[in-house]
Amino acid sequence: MNRLLFKFSLALVLLINTLVFILFFPEWIDVVEPFLFPLFFVYFILDSFEVIVPAYNPSIYSAKMQKRLYIEVDNYDETELKKLANRDTRVAYVIFLLYASLIIGLGLLYRNINWLDDWFIYLVFFTLNFADYFCIMIWCPFRRWFLKNSCCNTCRISNWDRIMKFSILIFIPNIYTITIFVIGCLIFLYWEVQHLIHPERFYRISNKRLWCSNCDKITCGKHRKTTSNS
Repeated sequence: MNRLLFKFSLALVLLINTLVFILFFPEWIDVVEPFLFPLFFVYFILDSFEVIVPAYNPSIYSAKMQKRLYIEVDNYDETELKKLANRDTRVAYVIFLLYASLIIGLGLLYRNINWLDDWFIYLVFFTLNFADYFCIMIWCPFRRWFLKNSCCNTCRISNWDRIMKFSILIFIPNIYTITIFVIGCLIFLYWEVQHLIHPERFYRISNKRLWCSNCDKITCGKHRKTTSNS
């Protein structure tokens, strides 16, 4: 939880800092941009590799696709698992289309409204970055309105966050933005392939590691573990 709290706090600071620059020091954006790009690049690169390198990812919600976190439930219902996986995947497709439409729409605004400069993309990006941790720590619309999962550990799209927040950066292409967008795509594809091949790792019906009693981060609102698997 301490690591999540740090990332949440840092995301909030970065968003506030961006707003301060845009509102009060817009003339400084072009000055600091060459220095900030490499710093942000290094941070988001390291943050992304943490997801796919097992030794650096202790979190269940973003590493449950790995074999080391799978504890098989005895005699689980494979038919029910298939139904759950298919249902969540259909909902995930809807989320993908809606979110992609939002990003494309914002990108088109940036391209077609003359007074919108690069600061607009920076603001959207750091807002999305903060929203990512807001969803984990406080409230998640995808969980509430679409997937109906109980917590981040059982979320079908918990590793979509990188592609979701990096995608807006393709509208200001350079070596840094393209690189982290590609990394976000690779994380997304790795996650989806694992869900296709090993759906049993993603659901409580088949993976004991996702049971509430084994929770490593209380992000469901209960504030403490229970002994049940619900």
